[in-house]
Amino acid sequence: MNSCALDVSSMKRVLLWSTTAMLTALAFGCGSSNDNGVDGAGVGGGFNVGSGGVGGTLANGVGSTGNGVGSSGNGVGSSGNTGGCVVGAQGCSCDSAGFCASGMTCDNGTCCNSSSGSCARLNTGTGGAGSTNVHSGCVGAQGCYCDSLGACSSGQTCNVNICCNSASSDCTYTGGYTNAGGGTTSTNNGTGSSTGIGSTTGTGSTGSTGPSVCAPGVVGPVITDCGYPYTSNYPLTATVFNENECLAGIVPTGGMLAKVQVFYGDEHALTLGVRSVVVKTSSGTTTTDYPISALTSSPSTVLNPQTGTNVLFGDQAGLDPYLRPMWPTLFITDITNDPNSRSGDWQYGGRPYNPSAVYGTWKAAVRTYDKTAATPFSVTTPDADPAKNDWNLGSGADPVPSTLAKNQGYGAEIVWNLSLIPGHSYRVQAIVHDGDQNKAGGDSGEACVNYCAGGDTPPPDGGTDSGTCSGSDCTGTTPPPPPVCQEGQSYCGPGGIDPLDCPIGYWCSNGCCTWNVG
Repeated sequence: MNSCALDVSSMKRVLLWSTTAMLTALAFGCGSSNDNGVDGAGVGGGFNVGSGGVGGTLANGVGSTGNGVGSSGNGVGSSGNTGGCVVGAQGCSCDSAGFCASGMTCDNGTCCNSSSGSCARLNTGTGGAGSTNVHSGCVGAQGCYCDSLGACSSGQTCNVNICCNSASSDCTYTGGYTNAGGGTTSTNNGTGSSTGIGSTTGTGSTGSTGPSVCAPGVVGPVITDCGYPYTSNYPLTATVFNENECLAGIVPTGGMLAKVQVFYGDEHALTLGVRSVVVKTSSGTTTTDYPISALTSSPSTVLNPQTGTNVLFGDQAGLDPYLRPMWPTLFITDITNDPNSRSGDWQYGGRPYNPSAVYGTWKAAVRTYDKTAATPFSVTTPDADPAKNDWNLGSGADPVPSTLAKNQGYGAEIVWNLSLIPGHSYRVQAIVHDGDQNKAGGDSGEACVNYCAGGDTPPPDGGTDSGTCSGSDCTGTTPPPPPVCQEGQSYCGPGGIDPLDCPIGYWCSNGCCTWNVG
């Protein structure tokens, strides 16, 4: 196979408009316990927030202000009803990772009370007048949404997609940051020296210096092999990626609403995923088809593309023989507290994120899994190449960096929309498969880059945001959730058990304890 395009040493950073869809702000009353009314009793808190106290100095980074106690009290709810569900609450859906709120257990996709076993959906009272306790224009701070990894800033814990104080469990928005400053340290957080009653304002004293944060918007050098392979206790770290050069560029930008661009160039079109799985057994052959976004022209554009089978385990898995996803995937690690962490990498059991958009050209593949052999094995056969598009990526694509001048006939841009915490550092790993798959284990490439999330909030691919984000303006293209483990699999890696604790004979792959599918 010929060498693929690669010139990242002097890659010009492309200014991008980025995003991810922010969840709609939650505004609902409280019942007697955990936001749920008790069988229509209807007595609930309105989450009213009074006048804020004057906080400490707002320096260069992340900051909050002191808060006075407001005069508004809790509203009295009307009769309970079975209105909209909150993901993670009793009787409602588990999140995309199969988790529920504290005290709940995920049972076949529904959150059930861990003590009583009840999966009945509780009635929700309507709260009295008051301001919303969730601020949709921020990520990571108290009362704001968690980031795409389900993480929050220091001292906060993610609870059903909302950041809450780890000590008090208070999820009320307290005036935390919406944008990071330009400095290298966070601001001092003011601690109210007195509490205001009603309209009285508390006086904030100067708080202690917070932890250091990175300079927002700074992108590190692209590492085309991500520092692998090497031998360790984690078997996937020894996996060889033989087509790294096909990842011609990786460009992150944004922060609270972020975007990662990956540019692909090769003499064959990008493999978007497995459209069909053929399983051969002693009793016959079965074929299962999966939806995949068609290339209607060359070049073409599709938002939230369908990428074939995303099954992570067993006969129908959309993986190559080394357990790598056959569709383009992104893996993310928050390295704010440990710059050397690779815990979210594929090699350490990280969870794959599906793309939000793809531009240019691509094609699908068929995976054949032969179980009649003494040692079952799989073979992946890509479809024929479409017409060449060179670096013409089609409508809506971002400009191709000028350093990617080498043209091998086929080009594509893959985009991921994310939520990141401004001022946090992230390691971003992209994995793709090329269009011929003629090498042992599958032709796959990887590239990594470290990125400090900024505070800007530009519009998403396919969205309509104006460049700022507050309330209902935080809308756009919702990034597809990561694939979930199959029934009987254990979650491992970030958010699950230690990868080394998977059962004997299983490896932690794509966030699930998995045996080699061949």
